[in-house]
Amino acid sequence: MAQLHVEISNDPEEWSKFNICSPQSNPFQSYDWLKVYSEIFNLSFNILFVKKGEEVVSGLIYPTKRKIFFNVLTPLLFSYYSGIMFQDLGKEKRQKKIVEKNESILKIHEHLKENLDFFVLKLHYTIDDVRQFKWLGYKIKPRHTFILNIESLEKLWDGFSNSLKRKIKDAQEKGFTVIKTKSVEKIAEQQILSFERSGEKFFIGFDKLKDLLENLVMKNLLTVYHLVDKNNEVIASRGISIWNGKAYDVIAGMVEREISNSSHFLMWKIFEDLSLNNVKEFDFCGADIEKVAFFKMQFGGEIKISFEVSYTKGILKFFNFG
Repeated sequence: MAQLHVEISNDPEEWSKFNICSPQSNPFQSYDWLKVYSEIFNLSFNILFVKKGEEVVSGLIYPTKRKIFFNVLTPLLFSYYSGIMFQDLGKEKRQKKIVEKNESILKIHEHLKENLDFFVLKLHYTIDDVRQFKWLGYKIKPRHTFILNIESLEKLWDGFSNSLKRKIKDAQEKGFTVIKTKSVEKIAEQQILSFERSGEKFFIGFDKLKDLLENLVMKNLLTVYHLVDKNNEVIASRGISIWNGKAYDVIAGMVEREISNSSHFLMWKIFEDLSLNNVKEFDFCGADIEKVAFFKMQFGGEIKISFEVSYTKGILKFFNFG
């Protein structure tokens, strides 16, 4: 039986084929997504496979940067998943799957530990067994999201509460409309405005955020929707990434401080557009902030738990890094 081994790859096409076929497939770990970030934030990124003979078992694509004297892997802005991905093991026996996954995690861990001083992996919700990370000394933090089936608009609408239906109809009667656009200026402004209401400064400046979003739109990795009132003012925006028949809630912002009925209308019109374009599933990409979780919960998605795992080595342990 062939042993598992680590292989560094410089082949974007090999990674892309693996990503599309993996049960953890997502846009945030696509080559094109990482390429945009690497150019704007001056990052290097690496492609790593664990193979059994020539067969890919698992993989990781990850960006790194230098912080003072240390090499670190930290989550990227608007990138909800950044963890190890696995090949679909199909009809393999459950015990064999567990053993092979744990061996893969160990191989990737050994490589990361050798090359990095601190690293964070945001695992996909389909990875529910994180004992190997615990045994290897990782900190483990649970995260939550809602996954919504939008394949049938009729079933989706029927599943809404009467209260939610009234909110959507009320916004429509008041003259709100939703448009798709390639312009990112409004969503960048509104994202910063919404974030800074908490009293904290946003992570990057407006120009860099605008540049990032423009490049994601240009690569067809982000679709922007504007909520427009009867005075033709854009009062809220949402950016969605469509990938492999699924949609991901990447970025949002609004002018108003409180969520209004029009925000529910915006989501419904987005679901309509996505469903008509053969998107079957919507990942809300986060439901751990109380107000945000309550808003997303109203649409009836299934709650999913995923895990963020982090590892610190050497002197950084004494500074509680990360």
